[in-house]
This record gives sequence, structure tokens and C-alpha cells, in this order.
Amino acid sequence: MAATTPLAFRPSPAQRAIALLLCAGSWLVGVQGLARLLQNMPHLTEAIRAANITGDPTLALWTALIAGLVAVVTGGFLLLLAVLGLMLIEGTQVLVDDLGIAVELTILPGWLARRLGAGRLTWKQVTQVDKGRFFFQIHGEAPQEAPAPAFRPVLRFLVVDELERLMFLVLERSPNLKL
Repeated sequence: MAATTPLAFRPSPAQRAIALLLCAGSWLVGVQGLARLLQNMPHLTEAIRAANITGDPTLALWTALIAGLVAVVTGGFLLLLAVLGLMLIEGTQVLVDDLGIAVELTILPGWLARRLGAGRLTWKQVTQVDKGRFFFQIHGEAPQEAPAPAFRPVLRFLVVDELERLMFLVLERSPNLKL
């Protein structure tokens, strides 16, 4: 059986540009917030010292200081998620050929790409198609040679151009698909 040239589905330039703008905007706002916190940190610590010396209550000042630090840590985590989202959108390729479907996350290291949903399924292995909270998911059945606690392989991707065409191809070519 000869396999033809695979169809490649990637995010459109508009989707990639929106992801880039969201990531860049998040970084600009995050860096500006961090700079303002670092700029005001000496004033807050000096106000806490002055309040301790005069015997004034310091609860509000400590609350402001801790809330600022929590906001910076939370913002840093969200910035990392923005970069990961950009990398997922920029590096995603979904390849469809006569033998099956493959999701490649080319920018990420192999172990992280597999953990986030890269892989390959034959058409006979595809059992379910879902739209999760963030990802489109294509579930497969475990191969026969899998270890005793069989894992269910899942392919995941955020978004691709011509998503309807891709879903129609999956629905058309998967004989074991359960709706």
C-alpha cells in the first residue's frame, strides 16, 4: 500500500499573529507591573519600619506587600503559560495520510511534546474526537503490544487552519470512531 503525500494542517498566519500579539502584550504588561512593584518595594518596607517605630498598625502595609509579591508570582506563571501557548500554536503541525494522523509539536523538546499530545495514530486506532477545555483531542485505543495497564494514546492540538476539513477527514477515515 503506497502512502500519498500527507496533508499538513497548521495554524493560519492570522491565528499565529494573534497568539504572538497576546504573548507580547502579556509580557509588556507583566514587565511593567514587576517594575512598578520593584520601584515601590523600598517605599513599602520603609513605611513598615516607620509604622513599627511609631507603634502604628502594619497589617495593611504587610497585606499590600504580600499581595504584590503574590501578584508577581502569579503573573510570572501566567507569562510562562503565554509563552507555552505561543510555542504550541507556532510549532503545531497535524499531518494526515492514508495510514493515519500525526500531531507534531516541533518547537518543544520530544518528552514535553509527547506529554502535551504529540504522536501518531493509525485510522483503526482512532476511537473518539473531543473538544477539551483548551485542546482538540483525538483519542486512540491502546496497541495490542502495550503493557498490562494499557494507556490510551491521545493526540492534542490547540488550533489549526481548516479545522472543519480536518475533522471531516478524521470522521470519514476512522472505522472505530465512537460518537
